Amino acid sequence: MDQLLVRPDLDARYEDPARLSRRDFLGAVAAGTLSAGLISESATAKPVLPDSAMAAPDNDSYWNHIADQFLIRPDVTYMNTGTRGPSPVAVYRAQIDSIKLANQDRLSYAAHVYNADFKSAVRLKLAKFVGCKPGEIALTNNTTEGMVTGTFGPDMKPGDEIIYTNHDHSSGGQPINLRCARQGTIPVMVDLSAPQFHPPRSPSVIVDAFEQAITPRTRLISLCHVNYTDGCVLPVEEICKMARSKGILTLVDGAHPPGMMDLDIASLGCDMYAGACHKWMLAGQLTGFLMVREDVLERVWPSNYSGPVNGLSLYGKPASDAQVSRAQTAEKYEMHGSTNYGIGVTIDAALNFHNRIGQQAIERRDRFLMARVRSGLQEIPGCQIYSSEDERLCAGLVSFKIKGVDPVALNEALWARHRIYIRNVSHPEINWNANRASLHIMVKTKQADDFVAAVAEYAKKPKR
Repeated sequence: MDQLLVRPDLDARYEDPARLSRRDFLGAVAAGTLSAGLISESATAKPVLPDSAMAAPDNDSYWNHIADQFLIRPDVTYMNTGTRGPSPVAVYRAQIDSIKLANQDRLSYAAHVYNADFKSAVRLKLAKFVGCKPGEIALTNNTTEGMVTGTFGPDMKPGDEIIYTNHDHSSGGQPINLRCARQGTIPVMVDLSAPQFHPPRSPSVIVDAFEQAITPRTRLISLCHVNYTDGCVLPVEEICKMARSKGILTLVDGAHPPGMMDLDIASLGCDMYAGACHKWMLAGQLTGFLMVREDVLERVWPSNYSGPVNGLSLYGKPASDAQVSRAQTAEKYEMHGSTNYGIGVTIDAALNFHNRIGQQAIERRDRFLMARVRSGLQEIPGCQIYSSEDERLCAGLVSFKIKGVDPVALNEALWARHRIYIRNVSHPEINWNANRASLHIMVKTKQADDFVAAVAEYAKKPKR
């Protein structure tokens, strides 16, 4: 029977540090026999990852080593990080240890390990990673949670308008529709279904579409940083600058950029940014964050909240200074009762993993893989590429369709014959039906090339 099914906490490619004495553990590190992905930040030995100066995007020796840090089965090519990013071993181990320690002695774990100081340190590290201030960031369960808060948080009146697009994810669009149905605000959809948007000839095509949707009643613009449908990187900075000049709040669905792109939220100029940590950042499931710019914190109410109200506790008495202080920062969006210890732990471990490699190097690698796959697909007769060749409008996702081939059938064939895992995005209401491949650091160059070859092979088969 497959070893991973027998012992899901072990992988034959790695030693189990739980079975090693401290002396044996450090000896294995020094000898290079223990994967650097298993070494914690507190270990006395330095990680054995290759020098980051070697991380040229086409250096297969380096990136194959990075890809080998994952638990993905050797026969599987994983190209769906846009839905869920598998964690590297270091993150997986951290999550397992967190669950184990919390169950062994929850009181001590909460008091001495997963405590306020640890969570503050994680927020600081995450804020630096995504480019904002520590007081502007809250840990969430996913992007949806942040989008709900950003949608329902600002005060609005019936008749006020919220702009979004028909290429948004439902996790961003449906909270808008729910608010409008409940409170009488008005949804204004930017139609991105026309071929001119896939891919757009320039960022201005998209900016113009948003500008035309703005009216004197527009109060909020909600948009994706990277469309999950076609992989288009929207000109967020230009749209947010335009919105700010008109006094309109902006909420960005950042499900994809964290971990894929060298992100600097402050430079985007948005008011709110909801991101995922379980996709390209490679943290555990149910991990994300919400950034709310400090000068709009008072305008964005929490949607799920149990902290002090107007500085008072449930019983009308002054809340503690610590509680009041938290409620004055983005931490107020975390004040909602019990939480999963694994949120902060796996985010912390994932940030350590990314920081060891360097986010600029990771973005260059993702772009290299995406461009290589896009170029290969362009050589296949009947293959339509929806992802732009403009560096400003693309990143790690490539969206495409083979003429006469059902995207679901292609997905199934790739998996059944080659164990290649991609996904399709299908919305017949807007005439959208395409395959999508996510190209991230667990994908080896040979796997990218084999994927193109497999698609070409399938495209040649007679269509029934």
